[in-house]
Amino acid sequence: MKLVYIKKILCSIAFVIYFNICTAELINTAAFAKCEDSKKEMQAANNVVQSPNDETIKKYIAILKRRALMHGIKRDFESQADDYRSMLYFFRKDKTSNEYIKYKNNLDKTYAKLGFKNIQNNRLEIAKNLFLEEKYFASAFEFFELANEDYSKEICYEYLGDISQKFNNPNSAIIFYKKAIEITPDNYCIHYKLGKIYKILQQNDGAKDSFETAISLTDDKEILEDIIKLYEDDIKYGNSDETVYEILGLAYQKLKNYEKTYELFKKAMAIKPDDIFLQYYLANLLFDMTEYKNAISIYDSIISANPYESQIRIARAKSLKAIGKKDAAIKDYQVVLAIYPDSKQAQYGLYKILSGSKTTTDIVKSFYPLNKKFIPSAEFYNNLASILYQKNMVNDAINVYRKSIATAPKAPNAYIQLYKIYELEGQTSKAYEIARQAYRNLPKNTEIKNMYQHINKNSISQKNSLALSYMSNKEYSQAIKIYNQIQPKDAGTYESLALCYKALKNYNAAIKNLAQAIKLDPLNSDLYYNTALLYLDLNNKKTAENYLNKAVGLDKKNLKARKLLAYIKQQATDSSLNKAYNLYKKRNYKGTIAELNRAEKLYPNNPEVYFYKALTYNNLNDINNAYKNFTKTLSLDRTYYVSHFYMAEILEKQGKERQALEEYERFLGADAKDEKMIKKAQDKVIKLGEKYY
Repeated sequence: MKLVYIKKILCSIAFVIYFNICTAELINTAAFAKCEDSKKEMQAANNVVQSPNDETIKKYIAILKRRALMHGIKRDFESQADDYRSMLYFFRKDKTSNEYIKYKNNLDKTYAKLGFKNIQNNRLEIAKNLFLEEKYFASAFEFFELANEDYSKEICYEYLGDISQKFNNPNSAIIFYKKAIEITPDNYCIHYKLGKIYKILQQNDGAKDSFETAISLTDDKEILEDIIKLYEDDIKYGNSDETVYEILGLAYQKLKNYEKTYELFKKAMAIKPDDIFLQYYLANLLFDMTEYKNAISIYDSIISANPYESQIRIARAKSLKAIGKKDAAIKDYQVVLAIYPDSKQAQYGLYKILSGSKTTTDIVKSFYPLNKKFIPSAEFYNNLASILYQKNMVNDAINVYRKSIATAPKAPNAYIQLYKIYELEGQTSKAYEIARQAYRNLPKNTEIKNMYQHINKNSISQKNSLALSYMSNKEYSQAIKIYNQIQPKDAGTYESLALCYKALKNYNAAIKNLAQAIKLDPLNSDLYYNTALLYLDLNNKKTAENYLNKAVGLDKKNLKARKLLAYIKQQATDSSLNKAYNLYKKRNYKGTIAELNRAEKLYPNNPEVYFYKALTYNNLNDINNAYKNFTKTLSLDRTYYVSHFYMAEILEKQGKERQALEEYERFLGADAKDEKMIKKAQDKVIKLGEKYY
């Protein structure tokens, strides 16, 4: 009879296991531990990174498939979508395969359940958030897809370079960073990242070139100081040479620490006294220190030995102009143009000296005094005008474009560029005039015809289109000029202005414009999301979190805001839990509870906080509070099923054996893995079952 009874109990346990197995995930029984499935997933992912072969990838994909299924059952569609993306990263090499087609369809269905707008901009934001969450395979999948669609390729390549570094694949990172630089050569951040990789790989020439470029392009204090630290470590460990002192000197010079720079350049020159580039850098330093005569002395020395070094002559010309020797400066520029007729720096320098004292025709004649046959073409004038406008010599650029038109009235380029300048400068009447003139001379030219039609409409939509085209070309200052001409401004205009200012790292102006946008469109969830991104750039996570809460409150389907908010909250919770764990290890349980209470106030819906509070109260033998917090944990997340085991033990202590039996059964029904716990729970079920079944 007893044997039959035990079989009934075991059958009952089996039924509970069968009923719950699909919805439960393992949480490790050790205090403050993460769930074991997550550990397995992380270990499998690490195995792929460390040894990417068919076996490790197959095991990882198998785990992702199981997790995706579980996330679907729990209706955690965000996590399910992330798992699908991670799988598709591996399947993407053959997009005709059954696996790729199946899981791509699954991802699309999950998007539908989430109400996610599957547009490129949203996907880009999700990819960035996935990178923050360290879900690198999922992130890489989206970046690869977007790059293949030619959407923000330079951003995608930069992130793929970052991911390659996370995958311990520096050579791939170099390839991606170089692809990004091909699109945006002036992106100092990528040059800096490249330099760091080359430094790690001990490819010193590559590091030198990359860091030199980065330093020349940025005043970012954080980057400059990091470069300094890298090379000062070389000195610290006895690996210094002239390159180390040179890079350090250039970085300190950008930080305007001229005394330190001078000392470093002198050390570099002591090692390699004949290096003309070191001499050149020293002379440039003296120029920055306004010691023009000393700078000229060094330039003279270099030029006497290297008369064809155009860069040195241009630098000397600037110094000569600074001490009032304009004729000598002009001569240096003319020598450079005699050797290199297309030198933009020399053309600009010479034009700047003579601007205001001579006509455009006479200035251009002075470029090539020995070449009496030189006749400037319309293209020559266009190139010169472009340089002048880039250097903010607006009126001079306009005069030169007009010379181009006079030289070739049937050539469209000067009309188009001049029209753009008038638009940028807000000179609408002059833009209208040049458009009419262009249309009279070139009525069949498509671009001229569109320009003429637009100027006649003079609509806000036209200005928006023009500004957007500048933004697309990363000409943010020009875009700002156009947006500021739009009156009255709507929320979209202020948002666009904010994005431009953000790209220029003018965060205060960006925040101010987004505040105006929110004032006009207070129910727009994305405006709050974009504001949060700005505050994250400023490392103000609390304010960013407030804006993300508003974004999600306005639109529950704003997936990018939800993911970023979850990431920030998890970071803050992890920090608090780490503090609590350190106190817990020291058996400072009261301190642990105090820290967890602070976490609870900040994040009242985080199940981890209550789970760890319960464990701590259990160690204090405060079983009532322990039970209450285990119950709260399960109300927020049923996957913390190990709570059932602890609750069963507490109920036993309270003499509530029937309820304890039920909790043990729930624990066993959750596919537990801890053998000691399983054995103990099974023994308890059999023992207590004899009384109540």
